[in-house]
Amino acid sequence: MIRMSRSIVPTLAWRFLLSRVSGGFLSFIAWIAVLGVLLGVTALIVVTSVVNGYESELGRAISSLNGDVVLYSRGEPIQDPEKIEEKIKSLLPEGQVLESLTSSFIMQLMVSGPDAVSGAVLEGIDVEREKKVTALSKRIVTGRMPETDYEVVLGNALAEKIGAIEGSEVRVSVPYIGDGKDSSSNTQGPKAFNFRVVGRVQLGMYDYDSKYFFARLEGVQKALNHPGRVTSFKLKLKEGQSAKAAADKLSEAFGFPFRAKDWSAFNKNLFAAIQLEKAVLSILLTAIIMVAAFNVISTLMMMLHDKEKEIAILKAMGFSPKQAFRLFLIMGVGIGMVGVALGVGFGFFVNEVIDQTHLISIPPQIYNLDHLPVLTRWREVIAIAGTALFIVVGATLFPAIKVARQSPLEGIRYG
Repeated sequence: MIRMSRSIVPTLAWRFLLSRVSGGFLSFIAWIAVLGVLLGVTALIVVTSVVNGYESELGRAISSLNGDVVLYSRGEPIQDPEKIEEKIKSLLPEGQVLESLTSSFIMQLMVSGPDAVSGAVLEGIDVEREKKVTALSKRIVTGRMPETDYEVVLGNALAEKIGAIEGSEVRVSVPYIGDGKDSSSNTQGPKAFNFRVVGRVQLGMYDYDSKYFFARLEGVQKALNHPGRVTSFKLKLKEGQSAKAAADKLSEAFGFPFRAKDWSAFNKNLFAAIQLEKAVLSILLTAIIMVAAFNVISTLMMMLHDKEKEIAILKAMGFSPKQAFRLFLIMGVGIGMVGVALGVGFGFFVNEVIDQTHLISIPPQIYNLDHLPVLTRWREVIAIAGTALFIVVGATLFPAIKVARQSPLEGIRYG
């Protein structure tokens, strides 16, 4: 009996896969199996990347308005904000955990423009400090940030809703204003103010763009008769610091009426729904790879039947069961690796097309964004590729074991 070289197995696997016997049908079936793996891997990469992009864009929109952490009062506006800021810095050391912070005054009210009236949220901001904490100034689409009292920047969707443009005036109606005293029960009646629009901002989230508008903090405090008071503090943390841990620490230290939230706590139910949707879609799309794995099994079983005589002759010449097992295992792994490699490449291509062309438009009133963004994470791509290859290799084991156990006499007798 002749002992065959180990290097002959890969060569035989390649020749079997590209065999033109049976009219090239086996080669065609092998490419169908490759296509199945390709489609499954591509679909998983594209879907997970789109969901990642949607989640990331929502998080970016939230942090662009609120920073990483917000500490706010559930009661009346806060006196002596400087003391609160000092306490925050003592709890979250500046330069180690905290990068920067700013205070603001937020109030719900009515705003009317040339075309309509809408409920809105007015936020008084310290323009210079705000730039260090949020991305508000970078989101200006027309005009500029407010520089004097009674100048405002409107959310883009809010401006369109009430028909306001840069240079026009909007009227702000406040249900009540403070009287400058400590007690929140001592309030004056409704009052209206005129503000001039100096810019429009697009925060990237419809809920924010359709409700928020911004003015200078001192002007808002003066108009609402709350000099020196604020309602919230926005914090930006150093890179790598946990926003949730910082928020929990602040909530525990300050107690009622204060409360701290990290950026992920805003729209928490929405983020949970996104994660659930991502998990369900991944499970469903993995079924495509499972179907491709069955195609691999059928391809190898047909290969076993078509090449039965050749395999029997090889075994009679010294082709060991271990080599026969490796032969079919290499063919199955080859189909899987080609399918996975092409799937990853095609998945990146589709992601790039979607990202660059904003190919898929969605209604912003429902999904908060006007298009599907894309964010590809290498860990997930590696996990998808590894899972696909594992499934295909697992599917290859049955025909590989079967050919290893087959007697050479059966192939010669029935071949």
